[in-house]
Amino acid sequence: MNTASPEHGFWKRHLDKIGVGGSTFAALCCLGFPALLAILSAVGLGFLIHDAVLIPMLIAFLALTLYGLYHGMRRHGRRQALGVGIVASLVLFSSIWFGSSIAAGIGIAALVVASLLNVWFAAHPAA
Repeated sequence: MNTASPEHGFWKRHLDKIGVGGSTFAALCCLGFPALLAILSAVGLGFLIHDAVLIPMLIAFLALTLYGLYHGMRRHGRRQALGVGIVASLVLFSSIWFGSSIAAGIGIAALVVASLLNVWFAAHPAA
């Protein structure tokens, strides 16, 4: 008997996308993206602008992304999306740590590609 609720399946299918969104948010805040920082300050969330909050948030969202990609790999059986996600996470975290906005953009783009690959592989099972 399958006791998994439809909501549980929904969350497992979308963990990588939620993680990519959160990782992008945290990375842009770490890089000091002016429009995002202004919006956060205007709505009273200025405390999020500090690296003491953003770095753990980035790590948590990157871990969530990788966890979602891992579950996707278990579902569709292809490792490429997880591999791209691991490399992208390392690039993104190291670029934030060392302050390279160009590398951070590449890391964010690669995370999006990993998530899109995960969706593609789930929709098109291997023959």
